[in-house]
Amino acid sequence: MDNEQSKEKEYVDYFYEKYSGRVSLGVGYNQDLTEIYPFVFEADGKPIGIVALGVLSAESKIVNIYHIGSFKTKRGDGHKILKELCFYADQYKISLSVSAVFMPNGKDKAMDSNKLQKWYEGFDFIGENGLLRKPQE
Repeated sequence: MDNEQSKEKEYVDYFYEKYSGRVSLGVGYNQDLTEIYPFVFEADGKPIGIVALGVLSAESKIVNIYHIGSFKTKRGDGHKILKELCFYADQYKISLSVSAVFMPNGKDKAMDSNKLQKWYEGFDFIGENGLLRKPQE
């Protein structure tokens, strides 16, 4: 494993070790066809949402956000989650990717994929189909 690849893996491992609660629902597969499971994200010791991360491939040098979701909407919990993911991406000097596809939850009828894309753009993600955020200096 090259040095750059290990930074992405270290980033993913950091979060899976920090937040040990797992959700037994797969959200995707990595390049090795290993299933990706979300972890329970906490703030001040309380669960506020779930996140699933994985390194895309050795060539891409990108960590993909497979899933991010807050348990309660309209409280800023999603903002807290993504802010921490971006902060540590900057510390590890890695890029993050995400597909801004809104999954209806029956609670937020005003949200859609276009608004979700704008939300990610507020965290410096750019792109059209897949969004990418490069590390900030």
